[in-house]
Amino acid sequence: MILQKYIFKDIVKVQFVCFFVLFAVFLCQTIIKLLSRAASGSIPVKVVSELVLYSMPNLAYILLPMTLYVGIIVSLSRMSSDSEMVVMKSVGLSGYSFMKICSVVALISAVLTAVNSLYLLPHATYEQKVLSESSKSNPNYLPIESGKFSNFGDYTIYIQKVDSDAANKNLEQVFVVKSIYSLNKGKISEFICSNKGYLKIDNQKKQWLVLEKGFIYRNDYKTGSLEKSQFRLIEIPIPTEEKIEYDESNFKGIQTSDLIKSNNIKAKIELQWRIAPIFACFIFAFIAVPLSMINPRQGRFARLGPAILLFVCYYLALLSFRNLLNSGTIPLYPGMYLVPLLFIILVAIPLNLESPKIKFKKRKKFNNKESKGN
Repeated sequence: MILQKYIFKDIVKVQFVCFFVLFAVFLCQTIIKLLSRAASGSIPVKVVSELVLYSMPNLAYILLPMTLYVGIIVSLSRMSSDSEMVVMKSVGLSGYSFMKICSVVALISAVLTAVNSLYLLPHATYEQKVLSESSKSNPNYLPIESGKFSNFGDYTIYIQKVDSDAANKNLEQVFVVKSIYSLNKGKISEFICSNKGYLKIDNQKKQWLVLEKGFIYRNDYKTGSLEKSQFRLIEIPIPTEEKIEYDESNFKGIQTSDLIKSNNIKAKIELQWRIAPIFACFIFAFIAVPLSMINPRQGRFARLGPAILLFVCYYLALLSFRNLLNSGTIPLYPGMYLVPLLFIILVAIPLNLESPKIKFKKRKKFNNKESKGN
């Protein structure tokens, strides 16, 4: 019992360290991408932290099964290279005992993966989509700052002061430049200046820049004339980015219970994709145990390279089957469920049958009579 607790704790410890390190690395990459988008103005700076939070379940989708796999291999390989495995087997701990311990760890990881994949991931995807849509229609999230130029389609806007605390973002000292191309008159530039303005959204969720009491200067490059006119109220439309639609994004934010009830083929494919990492926890636990039974002279990381290659092949096969299902090339059932079945038959079972067994030489029993005679 003590040895089993020791093996269990060592596997969980290695898995936790691997998950923390890899999660931190991929999360930093996500933060860098979001910051670059915020710097270019495609997303507001205020929503970056929330988008980072909603991207975490997507990272854990693959990292939970992978770190379980790596944790078992690294932990048991270390025990084999340090000859701890020899001592454990000499006191009666069999290969079945190692498989049972790894199955318990795989069950815990599978539960965490199921919660993440079936609940947290669709919820985070839905909230991320809602946040992106609301940031486009919320004036407080528009990329308008004090003392900076902002481009909105044909308009270039400079605002001296922006009151961000206000509900509609009150503006002071606003300057707008617009170039107009006419077939008859050629290029015409308009320069609009106003002491104050604000942002508003109409009933159709369209954004407008409203300016009060200002002047419009129109310059005709063909004739060289300059016109000046005064206005009491003018509204300038602010264009919004077109929504980018992906082929498989319609069902990513739908709850799993709704996918189960749906008869849509795309919904069933998305459901299979969410269940795939749960199967992966058990499959790679069964693969990791025989791969970690190495010769002490080989080193603790001798099988890590081929093990990672098997993991990559598994997820590449899942992606391939997913594309085939979306294109209608293969039937919905068995669909992606065929990938774990093939890995069990072609990889897990042969590895467990052909895993090297550690043999121990039996000690010779000395005869008491012979020892007394000598």
